Amino acid sequence: MKNVFVIDIHSVLDVVTNSSSELFVISDDTTVTAVEDLLRYLVDTWNEMADKGVFGKWHQERETVKYENCMSVRLMDPSDVEHDEHEKRYNWGYEVEENVGKIIIESTTDNSIPWEIIEWIESAFSAKRWHLG
Repeated sequence: MKNVFVIDIHSVLDVVTNSSSELFVISDDTTVTAVEDLLRYLVDTWNEMADKGVFGKWHQERETVKYENCMSVRLMDPSDVEHDEHEKRYNWGYEVEENVGKIIIESTTDNSIPWEIIEWIESAFSAKRWHLG
């Protein structure tokens, strides 16, 4: 018996099924307030550009991206650091002593940070990105 599946592909996005959460570690002496201010500016700028069609028609037809809905900023806490081999298996690799006190930018949900903003974050802050799956 032969099974045949026909998939009507609208765009490349139709075949991408991976969800992604992102986390960034900023290793310089930037303040949390400065990071939040720039991130709000980047989100506002991205919305303006998306409304003009810069990122394609699909982005023109979306709801406005809100900073609070796509990412959060915090300082890495000592309680985030792995403590034993059992915990290490469930961590992503950024949970190390050297990152304590550094600024962490986290996506709030899967795919909540538009790709262009991800690139801007990496560039603006020289941030190390952790793809969390």
